[in-house]
Amino acid sequence: MQLKDRLREILYLFLYALIGPGEGVQVILLYHSVGTAAPYGISPEVFEAQMGLLAERFTVVRLSDLPLAVQAGPPGSNIAVVTFDDGCLDNYEVALPILERFGIKATFFVVTDFLGKRIRTVKGERAFMDVDQVRELFQLGHEIGSHTAHHVKLTQLPPAVAQQEVEGSKKFLEDLLQAPVCSFAYPKGLYSPSVRRLVAGAGYKVAVTTEPGLVSRRSDWLTLPRVWVRGSLSLPAFRARLSPATNAYGLWRRLTEKRMP
Repeated sequence: MQLKDRLREILYLFLYALIGPGEGVQVILLYHSVGTAAPYGISPEVFEAQMGLLAERFTVVRLSDLPLAVQAGPPGSNIAVVTFDDGCLDNYEVALPILERFGIKATFFVVTDFLGKRIRTVKGERAFMDVDQVRELFQLGHEIGSHTAHHVKLTQLPPAVAQQEVEGSKKFLEDLLQAPVCSFAYPKGLYSPSVRRLVAGAGYKVAVTTEPGLVSRRSDWLTLPRVWVRGSLSLPAFRARLSPATNAYGLWRRLTEKRMP
């Protein structure tokens, strides 16, 4: 574990001990890869333990169901969303059986141009789900959302190109699934007021960033925060992230000008 990860874990555990587990926690979890040594990967054993803890304490819903669950849920109920970015093949091969075992329906944000491909990156080769696997996830009751067509930073694109990334990926997935697609994940978590307007104009109802924090009834449904689950995370530190300690950590980060990612 790198020093910055260890320091972050110590801070989370301290905040959790100080604040406690809380109640009425509403949280969106961010995963990338399960069962690989990728930089954002997490082991199947750790993922299974996390899903077990989540199933015990939370009602888990798909992202598109979150607004209604938050607005209509009983006071004090804990609600969680499990999301995966990019559409890695191991989401289907490794994560799916674990999710099904616990009866958890997740939201998978796929990059449409990556489907069925193996792509070499600076951090190694990555394999992605194909269209049949994505369709099967949907048929099993999981949600498919868009992560653009090419995983590009929308804030750095001309408006017309950004619009095509946002709208084109949505149309592709809707044609594939023969169903509406209403959830979106900003690549790298980057957005701006103009990018948010593009997402709203395309017809998405909910969209997620990578900013740390919990969800509340006052949240902007098109710029929702998420808790990024890294492979080095211990189970006690994972538990701490499912608590008000996450908001306290986000406040600390803002006050220190994000010196600790």
